[in-house]
Amino acid sequence: MSIRSSPRLRAYVSAGLVGLAVGLAIGSPAPVLMGTAFLVLAVVGVVGGQPLPAEVTVVEWPTSMVEKETRTVRLRVTSRGDAGRTYVDLGLTDGLEIEAADGARRFGGNRLMIPHVGSGSDVLVDVKALSWGRQGLGPIITYTEAPLGMFDVRNISARRTGWVVVPEEQVLKRLLSPLETNLHVGDLVSPLRGPGSEFADLRSYRPGDDPRHINWRVSSRSEGLWVNARHPERNGDVILLIDAQIESQTGLVDLIDRSVRLGAALLHGHARRRHRLGIITLDGLCRWIGPGAGEFHRRRLIEQLLAVYPGQVIWDAVERAVVRAAKRPSMVIAVTPMLDANMAGLLNVLRRSGVDVAAVELDVAGYLPAAERHDRDLGRRIWLMERERIRERLSGAGVPVAVWERDAPAEIPLQQLETWRTSWRRRLG
Repeated sequence: MSIRSSPRLRAYVSAGLVGLAVGLAIGSPAPVLMGTAFLVLAVVGVVGGQPLPAEVTVVEWPTSMVEKETRTVRLRVTSRGDAGRTYVDLGLTDGLEIEAADGARRFGGNRLMIPHVGSGSDVLVDVKALSWGRQGLGPIITYTEAPLGMFDVRNISARRTGWVVVPEEQVLKRLLSPLETNLHVGDLVSPLRGPGSEFADLRSYRPGDDPRHINWRVSSRSEGLWVNARHPERNGDVILLIDAQIESQTGLVDLIDRSVRLGAALLHGHARRRHRLGIITLDGLCRWIGPGAGEFHRRRLIEQLLAVYPGQVIWDAVERAVVRAAKRPSMVIAVTPMLDANMAGLLNVLRRSGVDVAAVELDVAGYLPAAERHDRDLGRRIWLMERERIRERLSGAGVPVAVWERDAPAEIPLQQLETWRTSWRRRLG
């Protein structure tokens, strides 16, 4: 807490001293009396105006929010007495703004002015999330005037309250299906046969078969009984590989926003299909979370996804770590700008180790400015041809790559990948 003199106290003291000086200079009692009155008011204000600091604490806040959503935060303002008018700076991060407040008035953007603070009162503040990421408020700074207005009291609450703001949930109409499944129940039709709802084939009746599976229409036209064989519904392991190896001081940082939004949509869509989910992020570090299920596990994945930041990884240990994190029968969906040649080699190594891999390549060319000179235009065309050659080599190795253009919906590259994978399954039999 810090206490400093208010402009009113400084004005009273200055006016009193000027009055005394003028009265003594001209020999008149009127300015002396007026100056003495101002000095007496200043002394009374200093002696009787005991500062009463106000303290603001957060008692209710959202644990998570969705982008462009508005949630209510409850603040508790306390003081040892009547603190009077109080100004509160909540210290909101750039991704949050105050929409409305109950019990206070907005003052200067994201600041509040509370007309009266007693021994304890609650203030409800509606906060809107403007962008995804790790958001929150604090430290909270309060400015309070002393009862007679001679002092300004500044109090800082060092505690910081944070929560996660996830991107807007996009419902993808098309998702990729893993080639291999687990033994756990899910929405993915297994190529094996067993209890399920998807028709697979007919076979002759065996002792112990459930009579409800008998196909009476076929059995009536044959000499024996026939039962329906079905495909069981299973789940799969889906691992997102988010490549954020982008220089931070360039216009390509927007690619990370697209990667995070697509990653959040894929996590949401595959969670609804009851798949086990995992994530690998490549930015300044190589971090991963193994496949798992449950709401708590999904929240861990979202928090790591939102912590992605532009940076370059050290490739000496990345390959071993990624191969260890992504094992069969998992499916790896890579979201990458393919700016590092080592990324193509990593995808090839994963496929050679037996992992099901598919890649969504972010269209980097759509973010680059137009080439002004002929030599730069020629260099860019050669660079685009080299990227096309890398995509063809990966496709020949069994890693489909679909380019996600800047203004195209996310379903387009996913549809292209699923079409390629369907034909690949047919070729493999």
